[in-house]
Amino acid sequence: MASVTLRTKAIDKKGYSLFLDIYNEGHRYKEYLKLYVSKDYLKPENKNILKQDKESWELAKAIHAKRVLQMKESIAGFIPKSSKQDFIQYYREQSAQRGSNTYNCALTYLLDFNQSEKLSFKKLDEKYLKDFIAYLKTQELGVSSLRLYLSRISAILNQSVKDKIIQANPFTYLKRGKGGDIPPETQSKIVYLTIEELRKLNDTAFEDNVRHFFLFSCFSGLRLSDLMKMKWTDIENGILTYRQVKQKNAKAHYLPLTAQALNLLPAIRARQKEILGEQHELVFAHVPEKRKMNGLLKTWAKKAKLDKNIHVHVGRHSFATLALTSGVSLYTVSKMLGHSKIGTTQIYAEVIDEVKQKAAEMLPLL
Repeated sequence: MASVTLRTKAIDKKGYSLFLDIYNEGHRYKEYLKLYVSKDYLKPENKNILKQDKESWELAKAIHAKRVLQMKESIAGFIPKSSKQDFIQYYREQSAQRGSNTYNCALTYLLDFNQSEKLSFKKLDEKYLKDFIAYLKTQELGVSSLRLYLSRISAILNQSVKDKIIQANPFTYLKRGKGGDIPPETQSKIVYLTIEELRKLNDTAFEDNVRHFFLFSCFSGLRLSDLMKMKWTDIENGILTYRQVKQKNAKAHYLPLTAQALNLLPAIRARQKEILGEQHELVFAHVPEKRKMNGLLKTWAKKAKLDKNIHVHVGRHSFATLALTSGVSLYTVSKMLGHSKIGTTQIYAEVIDEVKQKAAEMLPLL
């Protein structure tokens, strides 16, 4: 018997977390979707979905439907079990197409642990992975590196599911987080600026090329790599067309620039001509490199009496939090940031929830 059930879990200060309760071939595991709603819509009395919950709830239902379909295909025999195909060979073929050295690093550790160039898919089960993780923890790796190497192996296993070699990725049976098989990610606190802090920064005189660059980042949400590749010809009728530098074979993104970002362009163009003596094809060809820029931003923030660790990526964080606090939907913000998964954007929603909670706690009692 196999089943996939959408369930909710009450979370303090966040409402309800959405997850899938999956049972297959004697194994039960949970797939947390990293989506949150304010009410438990599985209860009959909560039939009307609130506007702020609609996107998360519909996305959860779509994922649930997809998992049910995958389960039915598996039961019907469309995905054959494989006991002979070699995972190491398959891994090398797949990693060669992805072009990241971290796949090779992960394979090196796997081969050291396996003590053989052969590893059947059948052997690569939940117990094998637990033993491999225990081995990695003896190798003096940082948590980030350990999680990265596991994610690379998991990505290849996900591909093998798509290629109908195995029914399910054995990583889905492992527990994550504190006390689990896979240690929790160590996340640094997101630094962002409020609109009041941005106004204070803008009112503080500083080098115009630095000011323009950072403010444009705050009101466009673009990554540093994408900003540095942006050309004047990429902007037409208020729309920026670009391909993300971080993504291989990335599709074109069409970003409607905010009014504030568009208002900065004439000043950026004029300052570029002053510094370079001519108009360059790149919009930010006249700004300092990243390390120097970060140093200048810290100087500017100190001059503006802002007690925050400002760096170039703070602009992107600020854009996301400003958009969400202004009422832009999580789905729209995700698209504007160029995220491939809405779950990546969810972290900003959690930051806003925390701010709202602190604000509520500051209200006086009667």
